[in-house]
Amino acid sequence: MAELASNGMRIGLDARFFGPLETGIGRYVERLVAHLAVIDQRNEYVVFLRRRGYDWWQPPNSRWRKVLADYHWYGLAEQRAMPGIFRRARLDLLHVPHFNVPLLTRGPFVVTIHDLILDEFPTERATTLEPLLFALKFRAYQAVVRHAIRHSRAIMTVSEHSKRQLVERFRIPAGKVTVTYESVDPLPEPVPFESLAERGVRRPYLLHVGNTYPHKNLERLIAAVELTNRRRLDFQLVLVGKDDYFARRLRVEVQQRALRNVLFFGFASDQELAALYQHAQAYIFPSLSEGLGLPGLEAMQAGTPVFAARASCLPEVFADAAAYFDPLEPTAIAQSIERALRDTLLRQRLITAGRRRLTYFSWRRLAEQTLALYEKSSGHGPVST
Repeated sequence: MAELASNGMRIGLDARFFGPLETGIGRYVERLVAHLAVIDQRNEYVVFLRRRGYDWWQPPNSRWRKVLADYHWYGLAEQRAMPGIFRRARLDLLHVPHFNVPLLTRGPFVVTIHDLILDEFPTERATTLEPLLFALKFRAYQAVVRHAIRHSRAIMTVSEHSKRQLVERFRIPAGKVTVTYESVDPLPEPVPFESLAERGVRRPYLLHVGNTYPHKNLERLIAAVELTNRRRLDFQLVLVGKDDYFARRLRVEVQQRALRNVLFFGFASDQELAALYQHAQAYIFPSLSEGLGLPGLEAMQAGTPVFAARASCLPEVFADAAAYFDPLEPTAIAQSIERALRDTLLRQRLITAGRRRLTYFSWRRLAEQTLALYEKSSGHGPVST
């Protein structure tokens, strides 16, 4: 490996999720890079990017350089090509910010595993694949995850809940897993409410942002809306997220229940999303499993009270800044909806607690923890467990 004049390391970051249309993991990588560039004056970084990210991102200083690695994640091309690309960069340490560490990767690496949702909900109902193909892909996923966990020098995850799952499910030492809480970014200038109204939004409304996979528990939320409608409460449920197979399946459920106060908003721009958070009566979060629950933190940033499932990491992350319900009981969800609509004092308390809770999360702190882990993990050879 190349010797650096500063005696620092050459660290590789697999940033293929990073680009102008960022995913959640892409945003995590972008914020990590931005803060490492400020706090780390010693080490050298090699950032591996797909074409769209490579053309878009410029290294912040001479200690950073980019390498084109235009291979999609989760496929055979990734497995074949990426180990050689990593090897040719002559790294002292590699950081893969997702579970998809190629099986032939050699040399010291650390990995971020955001959650184990695929392990928790490995059912055909959560996929559009044929059962046999789903079974094959799920086995491949399990092999890749086990390799990442077994051979990494250290594992980062985004909540104590996810850490416990990793330790218990894979029987690894707790000391191998470090919790690095993610944060939220300032919301942009919102569009006027009239722009939302043109797309069918009417006040008061409850908001949910994200995909409609089964673990999001939106079918029970829909059942709760039906229960609440029987009490003749005037409100709308606004669901923000891409219009995919799972959203269309949920839309059928809404139609079968003849619910006219459920709006499938579809994709929202950042400016529309800021307005949706800002004008919502409350954010409703019925999910059965999350890595961190960033939409709830974004709602708090907008001054919107959060009503969340007492499940997964949500009580850990939101603490006293959310009102909780049993996500398995539509009646309990319906009661929370009614409280969100009628209990003004509760809403104000949650808004105040939410602003206070946000101070617990910091991208800079995440970068500092990550850098400390890089330094700790920079020995020779992978650690097996």
